Amino acid sequence: MGRSVREQRQLWFRRLDRAFWLIWAALPVVLWLAYDRTTTASATIAESLIGEQAKCAAIVANPLTMSAKGQVLFWSLFALGVSFYAVLIGILHRMVNRFANGRIFVSETLQGVWWMGIFLVVWPFVDTITTIAVTYALYQLGDIKFFLPSYGVDVGTVAGGVFLMALKFVIEQAILLQSENDLTI
Repeated sequence: MGRSVREQRQLWFRRLDRAFWLIWAALPVVLWLAYDRTTTASATIAESLIGEQAKCAAIVANPLTMSAKGQVLFWSLFALGVSFYAVLIGILHRMVNRFANGRIFVSETLQGVWWMGIFLVVWPFVDTITTIAVTYALYQLGDIKFFLPSYGVDVGTVAGGVFLMALKFVIEQAILLQSENDLTI
């Protein structure tokens, strides 16, 4: 006999839960690759170019050649970015874990959707402000050759966050209507 739709969905969420554990296991490898790419990119780029192009590639900052304060600032900014994505992955993993256990429309899920929305709305502004501040500090320390601030905010991320926050209220209202409907029957 075949599985019910509910059992099939829970099986799918259990598989997705295992996939999240694979993501967590791969995180150190991804961090190492990002570190390696960040510290060796400018030298590799400069070697592959000639003439004026090589001079332009030389202005790409290498954190290993920065002062001690510059390295702390650079890697702190790097850690801030990584921690943002780790928090989002953590919230998603907790939600998928609840779904795999059959708890879909519970208050913890709604709180997870709400917090993901908050993070997505706030992050582009925090990212822009901290990147400008660290870049300016690195320029003042002499670790980078020029300061060219970028005031761009990722509007798509903000819109995604607002959508999730609105979705939380829609799901909350649907749960309320369903409970009222169950009481009238």
